[in-house]
Amino acid sequence: PDLAPKRKWILFDGPVDAIWIENMNTVLDDNKKLCLVSGEIIQMSGTMNMIFEPQDLEVASPATVSRCGMVYYEPHSVGLYPSLSSWLNTLPETVTQANKEMVESLFKWLVPPALKFLRKELKEVSPTSDIMMGWGLMKMFDALLDDFKVEPKSFKLSEKDAVAQLEGIFLFSMTWSVCCSVDRAGRDKFSDFMKECAAGTVPPPYHEEGERGTYMIANPFPKEGSIYQYTFDVAKGKWNLWTSLISREPFPQHLQPHEIIVPTIDTTRYTFWLDVACKNAVLSHNLNRMAILFVGPTGTGKTIYINNHLLNGLDKDKFAIVPLGFSAQTTAGQTQDIIDAKLDKRRKGVYGPPVGKSCIIFVDDLNMPAKEVYGAQPPIELLRQFMDHGGWYDLKEKTFRSMIDVEFVCAMGPPGGGRTFITPRFTRWFNTISVTEFDNEAMTGIFDSIMKFQFDKKGTPGVVKGLQANVIKSTMEVYEQALASLLPTPMKSHYLFNLRDFGRVVMGMLMADTESMTEATSVVRLWAHEVMRVFYDRLTDDKDRDWLIELLRSIIKKNFSYDLDKIMEHLLVEEDGGVVGIPQARRLLFGDFAVEGKSNYEEMPDPHKVIERCNEMLEEYNNMSKKP
Repeated sequence: PDLAPKRKWILFDGPVDAIWIENMNTVLDDNKKLCLVSGEIIQMSGTMNMIFEPQDLEVASPATVSRCGMVYYEPHSVGLYPSLSSWLNTLPETVTQANKEMVESLFKWLVPPALKFLRKELKEVSPTSDIMMGWGLMKMFDALLDDFKVEPKSFKLSEKDAVAQLEGIFLFSMTWSVCCSVDRAGRDKFSDFMKECAAGTVPPPYHEEGERGTYMIANPFPKEGSIYQYTFDVAKGKWNLWTSLISREPFPQHLQPHEIIVPTIDTTRYTFWLDVACKNAVLSHNLNRMAILFVGPTGTGKTIYINNHLLNGLDKDKFAIVPLGFSAQTTAGQTQDIIDAKLDKRRKGVYGPPVGKSCIIFVDDLNMPAKEVYGAQPPIELLRQFMDHGGWYDLKEKTFRSMIDVEFVCAMGPPGGGRTFITPRFTRWFNTISVTEFDNEAMTGIFDSIMKFQFDKKGTPGVVKGLQANVIKSTMEVYEQALASLLPTPMKSHYLFNLRDFGRVVMGMLMADTESMTEATSVVRLWAHEVMRVFYDRLTDDKDRDWLIELLRSIIKKNFSYDLDKIMEHLLVEEDGGVVGIPQARRLLFGDFAVEGKSNYEEMPDPHKVIERCNEMLEEYNNMSKKP
């Protein structure tokens, strides 16, 4: 340190743990001496001071706490209004003072009651804080102001159009910031609540929150349907259904069934906001880093939506993509090395992607890294250091590396199991959007499109095509019954079913040689086989297996008008008494190895021949293999 008598602060920003903080005890004493392992003692000068900025002191020892002065910031005593005033001052010049007052009154009228309703009555997929929600709304609002981000001379909107546009942008942004961290059931309740508030009256007891001025919204949410079904067309100042934006183009013929992404209302909504986040990484307020976090159960397509848009939907000349997948073993060092390797040196101490490009780092499974002994997650703390301070330290040179033109897109499953709760000091930078599970209509639409595409491509006969709707309906029934009845217990912890299981049944059917099937019974047997491979093979006791066979029996009777015992008659022997049970169901086999040199996935009606064929192949493998 130079010897000029200026104050110097050393800032320790991050979680305190009981090991390194204990080493600081002598420094925190009045004599300010740092004792090293080598026996060396370093004296801090009188002008040097330390500041610690942790989230909590859960693992700090009393010895440390007693040596430091404490300042506790209470979130509710700060509130959202200082952030709002600060942010309004950074809006473009074309947003007049009257417009700003309107936005302020909308914020004070609608946001506090909505947050109270959310905290009191609804369940979030991943926890959020009120200030983070408020900033999320401001960032989305700012990102949609394209018509206002022009020189005042070339601003074209009339006062009336400007007001209509700002109202719509505010309600649209609020829907996808404050109102979208909830689960699927919560969305319906939130939609009704928001419509009632926007119409002019905040229902009790929430009317005590915020300030209801005299302002009335001229362009409120449409009356029909849910607020989540509508998008606001900024250019025209009108509400439209998201479904009007769904692409109707046919799928390219070269795609395999598992590669098809069927456009739905969900793909359209999430891709829209992902696109907005990528193109508005830095907004006018210095706290406005637009980063987006998708949270939802496994199998809802988060990774696919993001990868598809980042790799195919963005201009490759403007965006460089760095995909990162976190696991329980990920360390901060690995994360730092991967990101540093992708960035070029711009000038001394400043790194970034090639000039003219923006680097998007996509972190999947964000909440997977294991917590260390004292509850911190080093990779997350490293990313938080970038979000808070715009860079991190070079571990070799011990100098600070500022990083520019870098933004984050993240996805994760809801906390629980191996997935942990992330520090709110990191998630506060993100706009959190919950990706809800598909409803039955969307599921049916997705798999119906995929089956139709594949059947048409393979020239499947009408007898098979005619059963397509029944196959999807029946799979849906099995899936829903399995979710309701086959619940996980400590003994059966793997009884977890998600949308991927539904997909596996359909994909299994599409692998088969359907173009050579001439009888409906073959299709029903194929469907029963695929259901058994996905659901039955996971079951551990005979009671559950019997339950599934009986479920199949009733669904085949109801939806296909066939009798399970009749369609599997050729697999029964005299002792079975004409009834399909657990041993008989095992004889239903499909495979692609029954005939040598022919790899069609088809029924193998004789179980004895299958065993012989398996033994032949095993012998063949053993003759060729050199392994013991």
